[in-house]
Order: sequence, then structure tokens, then C-alpha cells
Amino acid sequence: MSRLKNIVGSILNEFTQAQHMANSYAARLGKEYAENDLLRYFMIPNACADELSFELKFAVQQSGQTEQLNEINYSKLMQFFNQLSVSIAETVITTAIYTVDGFVAKDPNNYRKIKEKEQQLKNDFREFLTKRLKAAFLKKGINEVDDDGYLYFPKIFEIAMEVIEQEFFSHKELNFSENNSKEFSDKVKEACGSFVETLIEHSCKDVNLKEIKEEEIFDIIIDAESLSKIQAENIQKINFKVNLRNYQVSPTENNGEVIDYIIPASM
Repeated sequence: MSRLKNIVGSILNEFTQAQHMANSYAARLGKEYAENDLLRYFMIPNACADELSFELKFAVQQSGQTEQLNEINYSKLMQFFNQLSVSIAETVITTAIYTVDGFVAKDPNNYRKIKEKEQQLKNDFREFLTKRLKAAFLKKGINEVDDDGYLYFPKIFEIAMEVIEQEFFSHKELNFSENNSKEFSDKVKEACGSFVETLIEHSCKDVNLKEIKEEEIFDIIIDAESLSKIQAENIQKINFKVNLRNYQVSPTENNGEVIDYIIPASM
């Protein structure tokens, strides 16, 4: 039984090993040339394959076997991020308004400014903040799932607070740090951060995104004899073009010690 991923993986592995053998041989030649008074003036023979192009012909047949796959349910993950974004936006705005109420006597001017925007915060701004949170979670949080299928809550909290800082605390119409006293803005930020952290930790705790799926295994036929017995319309083709990334050694100084780092040559 052959699997397409194994076949393609083997081809790429052979190609990589072939390049490695060529590089290793060139390195040995370099040492030999350096020690020879005549050869040291010649260029070292070296072959480098920049890319590999090939066409793979194959046919698919049922094996009658199945396998269990433990995979992340990304649809469930996106749904979770959507719901979490709504909850966080509501929590931030409700907490901010509640905290502001404590400054009615202490800082009446800044209290009035925020209370005037209360309805706008609860409606338009809540929707705005929800959209920004969703976008950030889908961009930065989608890979924050551990091997057991649970979200890494500290990173989700970090992403959320980055959005809240940029899109809420530093918003030009609200800017708590500029338009209000330090005590006022610090209290609002502290309260929001505390409630959001608790919300995210509680929300992520019992959410497992891995699901076991049963899938049928298909055999891949690639040998010429077997393919010759199959009708042409049932033969599939995939064209591959693989680019090799060249690397170079970059000496870097670290606390007075020179260390070699391997980095892409294009950097």
C-alpha cells in the first residue's frame, strides 16, 4: 500500500540527500585543493541544483481500510474566536463604564466625557472592537493550539490586550492616557485587563479543538506495469516544481564570542 504523501516525501528526500552528497564531496575537494600547491589555484568543482521539476503519474484505488485521524477542528476554532471576541468587547466596555462611575466625585470632568459616549461605546464601538478582536485572533491565534488540542491561553490574552490597547485605550476619540488623569486611565486599564484575563482563562480552559475522524485509505499506483493496465482517463497527473533555498553562514558576535548562524542567503 502506497500513500501519495509518502511517495512525494521520498522523492524530495532523495533530492535533498543528493544535494547533500554533492555539497559534502565539494567540501572534501576544497580541503584537498587547499593542501595542494597546484590545485589551490583552480576553482572547486561544485554542482548545485536550484530547482527540481517533475511530473508524477498515478492512479487511485480503494484499499478497503480506514484510519483514525486526530485533527484540529478549525471551523470550531473560528466559531470559538467569534464568540470570544463578542464576550471580550462587551466585558471591556462594561468594565470601563463601571470603573468610570467610581470617579463621579473624584474626577467629574473626565467622568462626564466618558459617560457622554456611553451609548456609542455600547453600540457602534462594541461592534468595532469585536471585529478588530476577531481579525487579530484569526491572524495570530489560529496556531496557538497545543499538541493536546487546547488553546494556549496566555498568548490569546496577549493578543486580546494588544488589540484593546491599540483600538480602545489609544483610540483617538477615547484616548484614556492623554485625555484623562493617570489615576483614571490606570484604574480603567487595570480593571479591564483583570476581567479580560479571567474571561479568557475560563473560556479556553475546557475547549478542546481536536477531533477523531475516520477516513478511508486510498492506495496510490505508480509503477509502469500497473499503470499500463489502467485506462488513460483514470490516470492522474501532478506537476511539481520545487525550489531549493540556499543558505549561508553568518558570523555573529554574542557577548564577545563569535558564533556562526546559518541563515537564508537571500536575507
